[in-house]
Amino acid sequence: MPLFHRIFITHNPPVWLANKMTIPSTHGTDPSIPRTGRIGRLAHIIEKELDSDTLYRIMKDAHAFPTYTYPEKAAYMKTVIERLENSAGIDVAENIMKGCGYKCCGKTSQNRARTLMKESTSLEECIEKLNKTGLGGGRLTMQDSHTITGGYDRCYCGQVKHTRVLFPSLTYCHCSTGWYAQLFETILGRPVAVDILQSIICGADSCEFVIHL
Repeated sequence: MPLFHRIFITHNPPVWLANKMTIPSTHGTDPSIPRTGRIGRLAHIIEKELDSDTLYRIMKDAHAFPTYTYPEKAAYMKTVIERLENSAGIDVAENIMKGCGYKCCGKTSQNRARTLMKESTSLEECIEKLNKTGLGGGRLTMQDSHTITGGYDRCYCGQVKHTRVLFPSLTYCHCSTGWYAQLFETILGRPVAVDILQSIICGADSCEFVIHL
């Protein structure tokens, strides 16, 4: 066997070379992992940020997800989030869910927000128009020149809104921090930071967010 192959079998490749290596994804060909819908999007991001083996552990039994009732889907997503937190840590899990939110705020919402901003003479006016359309929850409020608050009075996520058991952490709802970030980064053309204060699926009466401009 050539020395080149022996090195890669017995040792990890150097970082500079590992970054250049393309490792084929098995997610796209494994029928046990969803490839479409929101759960497919989550699977793709988990695999991209972690690896295929971790993906399979986190999304074990995902092939049955389409057959579940809404409460069963919520229970499964709760389990997935707990596995994700245990496998990757809270910070990574939150960032993965934030990535889902960036994708969830799709081109239609982005284009609508961009158009409203172009039609407005100020950010305050744009926020008023967003509230009239309901985009962003309908109660966005400019607290000062650097801060916007907003939220939802009911859960809009079809995957978890029928949960019968409270989620123990806010991790899943970082999807919404990503959604808000995408929305306002589209409007402003620059990065923003979003904090989540509370969530309905964790037992609160509403979901509340702070957007830092």
